[in-house]
Amino acid sequence: MERSSSSTSSDQYEQVKSVDWISILPNDVLLRILSRLCTKEAVRTSVVFKRWEHVWKQLSHLVFDKPKTTNSTELGSNPDDKLITKVINNHEGHIESCVINYSSSQGLSGILDTWIQSLTSVKHTKVLTLIRHYDCWDRTGKVFEFPSNSFSHPSLMSLSLRSYTFRSSHPFRNCSNLRTLKLVSINATEVEVFNTLLSSCPSLEVLVLNISCIHDTGGPLKIENNKLKLLHVLFMHTIGGLQVSSTSLDVLVIENVCFQEEDFFLCAPRLLFSRKFFAPHISYNISKEEKSIVHEEFVNNIGLFKSIILMTASMSVSINLMNRTEVERLRQVLGLWIRRMRVLEITFKDNNNAPDESSEKKLWEEDNDNNVVAYPNAKFRVKTLWMPNFSGSEEEFAFASCLIKHGTVVDGMMIKTSSFSARKKSEIEAAVNKLRALQTEEDQLMIKCF
Repeated sequence: MERSSSSTSSDQYEQVKSVDWISILPNDVLLRILSRLCTKEAVRTSVVFKRWEHVWKQLSHLVFDKPKTTNSTELGSNPDDKLITKVINNHEGHIESCVINYSSSQGLSGILDTWIQSLTSVKHTKVLTLIRHYDCWDRTGKVFEFPSNSFSHPSLMSLSLRSYTFRSSHPFRNCSNLRTLKLVSINATEVEVFNTLLSSCPSLEVLVLNISCIHDTGGPLKIENNKLKLLHVLFMHTIGGLQVSSTSLDVLVIENVCFQEEDFFLCAPRLLFSRKFFAPHISYNISKEEKSIVHEEFVNNIGLFKSIILMTASMSVSINLMNRTEVERLRQVLGLWIRRMRVLEITFKDNNNAPDESSEKKLWEEDNDNNVVAYPNAKFRVKTLWMPNFSGSEEEFAFASCLIKHGTVVDGMMIKTSSFSARKKSEIEAAVNKLRALQTEEDQLMIKCF
């Protein structure tokens, strides 16, 4: 009897063990699972169960991780080349985005060109990222040459390149399709290559640059594009200056450059701030649009490229305190800071025509327990805050009060009154006195009018 019971339990265990609960899930759920894996691992699932055999072919995002280092110098001998080619060719449907990490021993004999052609012309990839890693044994220093018009397919909207050298701008001919361009660790023989390259991309809205020139020709980098909304200069070396002209520019980030302030020219009417900053500095005209690709890119770039230089930079922002979308975006941006910011300049937008949100809870006011909510959070600190057009209005006073009560501003709060009429100046000074009254004896903060 005991033997029979034991045998039954064993049979039930084996029966449960043999059940594949995952494979009975619908394709969209399986695709979610596979999306958590790199593409190489996702393809391997095709041999686990027959049900999984073709699921990976419907993935909309492909990510090829950096391959293992090889010391082979034989052209086309890298097995990862064959894998990437096979995956691209066997994929079914269009590809939303593709990231290819590859070593300098890969992509030879025109294989990389084939990948690009297949991804853009056949798979209609919208977002393409190519990252080249140099093998430790590779001492050739070979410059990879992209063919002309490599990135001009209409489907390609975003391109990111890392670790390449360009002798000419020919690969970027007729690239009016590109909306986003990120050049990281990119060299060119001279600055004119970059100038021609950028002029060949007239539809750019987002531009991220970490670039240098092999030969110092002394000329500036010229960016003239009225569609450009975000410019993030991570690094510029051996380039004689920067000239930027755009009527749509809302975000300008300058981290590390080799030229002087007098070699920097900016014509961007949407970035009008009272103080003149150079590098490192961030200027941000916060948009009230509910969905802003520029804001998303800005936050993602700061998170991806954040450095000690940037984290101690100065920042200028313009904001409408009556617009909750703008207030929340400023909270997001300032919340990224892990170090004390040096200077923060806040220009308040005219909200006379803004929708009335006075009935809604402001993000800098008190909560239901009458506790002041920290803005942007309890950790953020800035040495000096400049408010060149502080009017003493109810929302501006509430905002400044929150910063004082939480010790957010450490050394100085500078409020400009000299540009107002005598009557308005008197009203602002009265508001400033009320702000000073909020300070405790331990406070080291100096609140000054200028």
